[in-house]
Amino acid sequence: MTVSYTSPKECDSAVNFGLSATDLSSSASNPSGPSQYTHTSKDFGSYTSNYLHHITLTGLSPATTYHYGIPTCSEFADICSPADAVFSFTTAPLPGAAFPTKFAIVGDLGQTANSLSTVMHIHEDSDVAAILHAGDMSYSDCEQPRWDSWFSMIEFLAVSTPWYVCVGNHEVEYDVATGETFRPYEARFRMPQVHEEPEYHEAKTEDQSCCPSEGEYDYGNSFYSFEYGPSTVFFLNSYTTTSEGSAQYKWLEETLSAVDRKVTPWVIVLYHCPWYNSFSDHQGEKQEIDMKASMEDLFVKHRVNAVFSGHVHGYERTHNVAFEELSATAPQYVIIGDGGNREGHAAGFLDSNAPAWSAFRDNTIFGHGTLELKNETHAYFSWHKNVDEEEGLFEVADSVTLLNQFFL
Repeated sequence: MTVSYTSPKECDSAVNFGLSATDLSSSASNPSGPSQYTHTSKDFGSYTSNYLHHITLTGLSPATTYHYGIPTCSEFADICSPADAVFSFTTAPLPGAAFPTKFAIVGDLGQTANSLSTVMHIHEDSDVAAILHAGDMSYSDCEQPRWDSWFSMIEFLAVSTPWYVCVGNHEVEYDVATGETFRPYEARFRMPQVHEEPEYHEAKTEDQSCCPSEGEYDYGNSFYSFEYGPSTVFFLNSYTTTSEGSAQYKWLEETLSAVDRKVTPWVIVLYHCPWYNSFSDHQGEKQEIDMKASMEDLFVKHRVNAVFSGHVHGYERTHNVAFEELSATAPQYVIIGDGGNREGHAAGFLDSNAPAWSAFRDNTIFGHGTLELKNETHAYFSWHKNVDEEEGLFEVADSVTLLNQFFL
């Protein structure tokens, strides 16, 4: 488990932890200490972050609740909890039959009142083991203090529930001083790394707007996978190279081929730019076309179960579909880009009649999804819509039982 926090002054990076809230006798540190990043944009000038601390706790037991605290916190009481504040988290179960396992799934969250309502609803569900976020987190768009306010908004949930993320278009964030892309995202998150950052890299993009269509990003938090109980979860990057022969494609092909479905029978994939989309927004984008052309065959071959994306600010669930045709052994796709962002809902649909592969769609309300893996053959997915933002009420507006097509 990695614990991340910030401080306004440089100090040692450390976390105390243990099996009891009254005995935090173990300690972990980051020998390299904290880091900062500087981002320069045309519209908002230069920003230097607070000191970012990432401390990885190792040697933990599986499926176990640990308590932790940050020993330096009392020095910075104006920006974090008091030194005597103790939080807790539960580690993932070992790969295998840890049923049921439940994930919350969200995309395009942002930081509006609607966003907060979505986070509160996830927090109310004590069965959620981890949060899977399909890109577009803070909507900083080069206004870097918005990253700070976004983390403040989600802190009450993130202190106890693991949060896995991937890149959306709002995370590309071009830096006019260095030509780099993705730097604020890479600096603030610590996902399971496939490739370490090279000593030198240069963004390959001619688009120097804040959120260009793509960059070169094949290291760090860009794409990765992890095992969580009965599942192997993949996070991919729509905004770097995805063609056959690319670093991401070769890694995906190799890693999918290595999944042992007897141990982790469920394979879940998240990325930002959807392949199956009947909304009028975000049609025919290069990222969608290129990624689908190169990778859909891998999804079908390895019988990926469910694919979640964002980008479109609505909700849409498909039937099992491959290459535009219904197929019982193909994945189901879900657009979950309705977390609450400031850009509002998707404008509408391409056609009033939904395509044959589209099972349910909505562009009128914000919400989130949950996926509960019941056993090796069945899972339950539900979409929870925010009904009353002031009262915090929510309800299940769409649901489906997924049959694990790997066993067909």
